[in-house]
Amino acid sequence: MTRLDTLFFDVGGVCLTNGWDTDARLAAASEFLLDVEETEGRHQALADGFERGELSLDVYLDHVVFYRERTFSRGAFVAFMRSRSQPHRASLSVIGRLASGGLYRLATINNESREMNRYRIDTFGLRTIFSAFFSSCALGVRKPDARIYEIALDVMQAERAASLFVDDREENVAGARAVGLRALHAPEPDRLVEYRRDAGVRIEMERDGETGGGEPT
Repeated sequence: MTRLDTLFFDVGGVCLTNGWDTDARLAAASEFLLDVEETEGRHQALADGFERGELSLDVYLDHVVFYRERTFSRGAFVAFMRSRSQPHRASLSVIGRLASGGLYRLATINNESREMNRYRIDTFGLRTIFSAFFSSCALGVRKPDARIYEIALDVMQAERAASLFVDDREENVAGARAVGLRALHAPEPDRLVEYRRDAGVRIEMERDGETGGGEPT
């Protein structure tokens, strides 16, 4: 099997919590006493364009939340949105070691709105780990569309057989495999150390046999 040299990771669900997913929106509805069904319907109407970078956060909030007068401020709501982002520390530790080990090039492929994407990259120091970010808000296309994986491969000048994509959602893993990428389904970020071993991804010091040895495949 071709040796791996490039690793692509999802952000929300692997590196960090999902920043603005269904659970976060339900929590916001409870916190700010919003009508769940109405708010979710308004979100779904804009979700695709929001994550493809066609709409700013202000435009999104104008439609989803602030289409009428509220007792809370826009700043308070945005702060709550941001508070839903937390690191998966065990997962980031493994990925950080992969980055510092020098065996692989690391990048992300993720679906996210522009402002949240920038906030999360800045807040959690992701630039110290990844050399490139292939985000839906910048590329105008979302996983599992084949184009987002193909753009990432082209820009990184990576071979499909020598690249691995890691995501917590099966549909995104299937999308990567459909274009010839090797892909790993990782639904539990705290188990990333197990997942990457099963996929043949080695941390640099393991070449000396510390955790079973063997060259990366």
